[in-house]
Amino acid sequence: MISGFGKFWRLMLLLLPTFAIAAAAGAQTAPNAATAETPRCLVYFDEFSANLSDEAKKVIADAAKRARESGAKAIVVQARASATGTAETNEYLAQTRSSIVTDQLEADGIARTMVRQEPIGQTGSSDPTVYNRRVDIVLER
Repeated sequence: MISGFGKFWRLMLLLLPTFAIAAAAGAQTAPNAATAETPRCLVYFDEFSANLSDEAKKVIADAAKRARESGAKAIVVQARASATGTAETNEYLAQTRSSIVTDQLEADGIARTMVRQEPIGQTGSSDPTVYNRRVDIVLER
């Protein structure tokens, strides 16, 4: 019995670094972190709201600036809502958020013809965390 127990722990010690690497690979990137493949900016909203905070306006202005500087060919506005409330309400909320962000991009100097809106609607669980209440601004090159 002790021999089997010892083998088990030796195996666990050998596999521990593998588990740590796998866990690190699955970790989420920080909000507004741009990846080399698809640069994106994230705009967060209060629950059941489509109002832009001062911070959200700064993020959108930064996205517009980055789009101009990088020569982006298009900007995709993907709007989400948490699963709190009805699916119909969240679909409308996502569409409204998408429109509001598109309007602000236009105010920040981006031609409306460059923007493609993709209101995704309800995502995630009924957990009303801010992660699901967002708009992704994706710069396409």
